[in-house]
Amino acid sequence: MSKCIYKSILILVVVSTIGCSNNESNSNELEQRTFFMGTTPWPADLTIEEVDKTYNFINEHCDIIAHHFDEGIPYEEAFNQTVMPQELLENINTRKTKTSSNTKVFLSVSALSITRVTKAKYYESATTTQTIKDNWEQLPFDDENVATAYFNYMCYLIDEFDPIYVNYGVESNGQFWNPIEFIKYKQFLGEVYTQLKVKYPNIPFFISFIVDESNIGFDYASQLIQYTDLIGISAYPYASISSSQSGNTNPDNFPADYFEKFIALDLNKSIAFAETAYIAQDLVIPYYNLNKQGNENWQKKYLEKVLNLCHSKRAKLFIWFCPKDYDALITTFQNQGQNDIETESLLKLWKDTGFMDESDNRRASYNSWVSWVSREKIE
Repeated sequence: MSKCIYKSILILVVVSTIGCSNNESNSNELEQRTFFMGTTPWPADLTIEEVDKTYNFINEHCDIIAHHFDEGIPYEEAFNQTVMPQELLENINTRKTKTSSNTKVFLSVSALSITRVTKAKYYESATTTQTIKDNWEQLPFDDENVATAYFNYMCYLIDEFDPIYVNYGVESNGQFWNPIEFIKYKQFLGEVYTQLKVKYPNIPFFISFIVDESNIGFDYASQLIQYTDLIGISAYPYASISSSQSGNTNPDNFPADYFEKFIALDLNKSIAFAETAYIAQDLVIPYYNLNKQGNENWQKKYLEKVLNLCHSKRAKLFIWFCPKDYDALITTFQNQGQNDIETESLLKLWKDTGFMDESDNRRASYNSWVSWVSREKIE
């Protein structure tokens, strides 16, 4: 064999070996993810069957659960560190008993009302007097007792659930804040964050930011960056993104830097998708003048778009809000008399964002989710 031929064969072998090595590396990368994946236990209806279906999905197809508390704060009980309202105790017990011991916990708590620009109301309880509720609800965010009560409440929930991540300021950068009130809220977050970091130094605490295209909301987020260990993202783009003004919500049309702008707030901090979802059916809500087109293929595109973003940015956490459409739950609320137009319209914003429709039919996004969850979780 000539030296030239031998050299050529040697080069081919080396190149082939390198190619195989690179392919193996790429293959390994495609079989891995850096972030935990989960949903909230928001059920499709208030029946035992539907609640169990939701927890079964989480226990089988998630490695983390998002325990999201957005029903107000038991200020008096938390401040005095007395027994919590029975309704809250039962809620916590249900969550703990139905969640697999192998599933990690992400705790998400809102200090804000559903408007995201005012202080959270008092936790609904049959035993708390209206006088107590009124006394607490009239206190501003910069009242020291409010910060103490919220810190104690956070500690109570942390000790109950032993979470690995905590969002202590859900959707804190709403663009419609009164500027003076936002300053008070920022001071409140700073006090709570400092105390939480001292008591639980090994837990990452973060604030979630509403991702949209408003300059005001982005500015508020930039003012809060010092009080968060991760860049927390809350995103439901289909309702407001500029590329959907005509009603078309195809994720291919998103502005190029839609998420990246917020991620760049601090490149030294990892990202965490605290909550997100996407419609799989048309969204028509006259109360909000919304008429958006949705389908399961666009939903799948969105899911894969944000999962790939998380993969490329080595995110820590990804939470999809609910696994199944909850048409039945809205009907139940209507039958219970909770059918005022504002509440019902609000609930409909996320109604058709499940991986399964209201009849348990699996959408294309379901398979994408299961495929990503099956990847090896690495640091």
